[in-house]
Amino acid sequence: MYTPSPSVPSNSGNAHLGLIALVVAVAIAVPWYTHNSLTGKDESVASAWANVQSNLQRRADLIPNLLQTVSQAMAYESETLEALVEKQTEMLARHPQPPADGAALQDIANLDKHLSVSTQHLLTRAAALPELKATDQFLQLQAQLEGTENRINVARIRYNQAVRDYNSAIRGFIGRHLAEPLGMAPRVYFEASDGAEQPVKVVFGDG
Repeated sequence: MYTPSPSVPSNSGNAHLGLIALVVAVAIAVPWYTHNSLTGKDESVASAWANVQSNLQRRADLIPNLLQTVSQAMAYESETLEALVEKQTEMLARHPQPPADGAALQDIANLDKHLSVSTQHLLTRAAALPELKATDQFLQLQAQLEGTENRINVARIRYNQAVRDYNSAIRGFIGRHLAEPLGMAPRVYFEASDGAEQPVKVVFGDG
């Protein structure tokens, strides 16, 4: 007597369920990964801005030593520079996080450039004074301020790189749909005054 073979269950149902599970997993994983990526890039911008602030503040902290050195010989100019330092320190205190609008950041950038040029001017004028140009304190200030200007330039570049990466991420296909609900808006670049892409050279000489 013929006995029929047991039927082999079809795999189509399992494949269909597996496909659905895969789609659900991707639908969860992609936004999760994008969210983490956006958060990380946002933190990178904040960290880069903190480095900008740190270096701007370092220069502001060095300048009182310069003012003390030249104050008797160059009272007017040192008072002007002191006022600029106080203004920049106050402005940085108002912006512990990257400024959200270009006007605030440009204000800081313009003041930064003004302070750099004014510091250079004061040092150049002071270097022409025999009683100042050969002192150890003056030479140490030259090296420290020159190094600080270089660090400020590097910090600005790295901040703009972090902003570029962040802005690109929130404008991506998935990022743009997540950025707005998360309150993530584009950041502004540190576009300093003309010529600020080059560190200010502290020149010491006889004229």
